[in-house]
Amino acid sequence: MITSSDNARIKQVRGLLTQAKQRRQEQRCVLEGVRLIEDALLEGVQPDFVVYRPDAALKISPSADLLNRLQSQNIPCLETDPSLFNKLSYTQNPQGVLAVCPLPELTPPQPLSLVLILDGIGDPGNLGSALRTAGAVGVDLVILSPDTVDPFNPKVLRGGMGAHFRLPIQQQTWVEIGQLGLPMVLADADGERHIFEVDWTSPVALVLGNEAHGPSQQARALASQRVRIPMVSAESLNAAMAASVILYEIFRQRHYA
Repeated sequence: MITSSDNARIKQVRGLLTQAKQRRQEQRCVLEGVRLIEDALLEGVQPDFVVYRPDAALKISPSADLLNRLQSQNIPCLETDPSLFNKLSYTQNPQGVLAVCPLPELTPPQPLSLVLILDGIGDPGNLGSALRTAGAVGVDLVILSPDTVDPFNPKVLRGGMGAHFRLPIQQQTWVEIGQLGLPMVLADADGERHIFEVDWTSPVALVLGNEAHGPSQQARALASQRVRIPMVSAESLNAAMAASVILYEIFRQRHYA
């Protein structure tokens, strides 16, 4: 059993959980919980190793079933002192299992039909929820502007509910985004048209801006049109909710109109 916080594996897990720079350098992230780890396994992701709390290995539990499967695949599963494990966990009710995994490298389909560009999204929960919706409606590619929160932040991973392993996600500069080759439609509270007046059936890139400050100047400069979500009050939707509303209107027009 690992009991020391100075253990090399524990230090690696802690660094990957807290430092985006380390995640980029090592091309690794940490997944917590049975559901998220199983989602990654279903998509062919092989963990480097797992740390677990002793009670997670009890015979009749989803976590025990998962650990048995991982051990049968010769993936190192390292029992960890409960108090030490709980200091690593980032959930309120931890299931007692953490896995260090390589970052997914997914290739978007060609030609692109629907791209979601997230411009300066700062809240990890919003980003995770937006990714989850993007995966649900079949977005081909999600592009994150340079000042968007790291997509492999633990809270983003948790909110994405496995979308990271099914959906190509790329961080790009605005120069690269400008070379995408698709018309860009910007969601903007002051948009000239509302989303139900737009024909979304042709290839398009939808751009959503920062929760507090709205779209950046770079996004405004690249957009071919601006659209709004009609509302009966002046209250605004957060980025994740706006993404869901617009993406499902696109989905409706493409599949059910």
